[in-house]
Amino acid sequence: MQLPEGFAELAADALADGQRMLEVLREDWHQGALRFDGWGEALFAARIGSALVGLCGLTRDPYLKTETVGRVRRLYVLRAARRAGVGRALVAAVEGEASGSGYPRLRVRAPASAFAFYESCGFLRAVGEPAATHARMLAPG
Repeated sequence: MQLPEGFAELAADALADGQRMLEVLREDWHQGALRFDGWGEALFAARIGSALVGLCGLTRDPYLKTETVGRVRRLYVLRAARRAGVGRALVAAVEGEASGSGYPRLRVRAPASAFAFYESCGFLRAVGEPAATHARMLAPG
């Protein structure tokens, strides 16, 4: 399994936007630390035509040892493709996969600039939870 075609261009856009999450993803991928190929894991790519315009992953939340919860990982949408529903579609794909995998909820650690986006997707502020800014309960799949 490889990172999606167009990943380098998307990662360059993220860096130009001051975001390192795709560089971290690339490093984790090459080291074998995160490939989105385990139980309850998935990597979703959004395309407009042949162009990769967004990426978002799902894993088990590694910050919670006592419960099995899904985690939204490395969501990034190309700056030129924002406000077109790409991010919302990626989050919906992650939610569907997480629900189908049996996760009761999802958590994410988002930058302050993304708080309103996650809240518009139904996430609530995760007050008092370690390593998360937002969480969302899921309907059973």
